[in-house]
Amino acid sequence: MTFNDVLLELLAHLRAENKPIIISWNTIQNWPDGTLELLLKVGLLIRTSATQSIECHACENRCFMDIITLIHDDPALSCAFIVCDDAEMQSQMGRVQIPLVQLQQWQADVNRLSKVIAGLLGLKDKITFTVNQPVIKLGMLKTARGRRWVTLNSLDFSLEVNQHTVPVEEVLYFEGEQLFIDQDAIDDLLNREPLRQGKSYIPLTNKREARKLETQTMYQDWQDAYVQLKKQNPTKSNKWCSLQIAKMDIANARDAETIRKNMVK
Repeated sequence: MTFNDVLLELLAHLRAENKPIIISWNTIQNWPDGTLELLLKVGLLIRTSATQSIECHACENRCFMDIITLIHDDPALSCAFIVCDDAEMQSQMGRVQIPLVQLQQWQADVNRLSKVIAGLLGLKDKITFTVNQPVIKLGMLKTARGRRWVTLNSLDFSLEVNQHTVPVEEVLYFEGEQLFIDQDAIDDLLNREPLRQGKSYIPLTNKREARKLETQTMYQDWQDAYVQLKKQNPTKSNKWCSLQIAKMDIANARDAETIRKNMVK
C-alpha cells in the first residue's frame, strides 16, 4: 500500500458516507509508516475526540464495548479499560486494559477536502460550507478569456471547471511526501470551449445557482479589466473606465452605468 492508495481509499470512504468520517487507531495501523503525519500535515485529516467504545478482543465474541477511562494528574497513572457484560466471562477476565493510544481518532470531511483543493489551485477566497451542500464554490481561475468558476460536487467528488468535470481522484495525488493537483489537467479544462447549455450538459448546480455563478464571473471580469485600465490610465475616472469596458466582449451587452456600479470591489 502506498500514500496514493490510502488517499484513494479515503476519498472513496468520504464519497460513500457523504458525511464526516472517523478514522480509528486500528485503521491507521494498516497504513504505510508516516501516512497519518502526512495527511495531518496537508490538512486532509484533523485529530478529533477519543473514542468512547471499542471492539473487545479478549474472547472470540468480539463484542463492542463502552470504554471506562480514568484520568490521573500524573499521565502515567491514567488508564482505560472495558468490563465484559457477561458475568461469567467478567469473572474470568476482570478488567480488560486498553492502551490509551488506541483511543485516538481522526476525522476527514468534504469541507477540509475542498480547502485543500482550493489551496493547491491557489484560490484564496473564503469557502462557505453547509451540511449536505451538494456544490461547493472553490473560487475562480483566470484565463485568457476571463474568469472561470471551479466547484466541487460533494455527491460524486468531481471538480467542475469551465462546465467540464473531472473526478477528484484523477487529479489529486502524492509524489513522495507532497500532495499535488494535476495542473495540466485543470488548465486543459479551463482552456476548452464551454459546453453549450442544453441536453449535452447537465450542470452540477440548479439554474438559479448557475446564473449566480455566471453573474459573479462577469463582475470579476469587469473588476480585472478595471484594475488593468487604472494601471494604464491612473488619472482617468471610473466613469471613463466603465465606458471602455462597455466596448469589450466581457460587457455582455451591459451598459456602462451597470458596469461602473459593479467593477469596483
